[in-house]
Amino acid sequence: MDPVTAKTLVSAALVASIALFSLMAVQAVFARVLADLRDARSAPKAVPVPVPVRAERRDPPRA
Repeated sequence: MDPVTAKTLVSAALVASIALFSLMAVQAVFARVLADLRDARSAPKAVPVPVPVRAERRDPPRA
């Protein structure tokens, strides 16, 4: 096998392995996002809790 053919085959193998890894990574990200969305949908809704507020009376500024 001549060097040019060997370099071409090695390059093709590297490109194929990078593409396969990228595809697997993207699928894993989508699977995680979908799982998180399913978990968020099934989680109980947060109930708003009233917070007591005290307003102090202020005197208008004097000139």
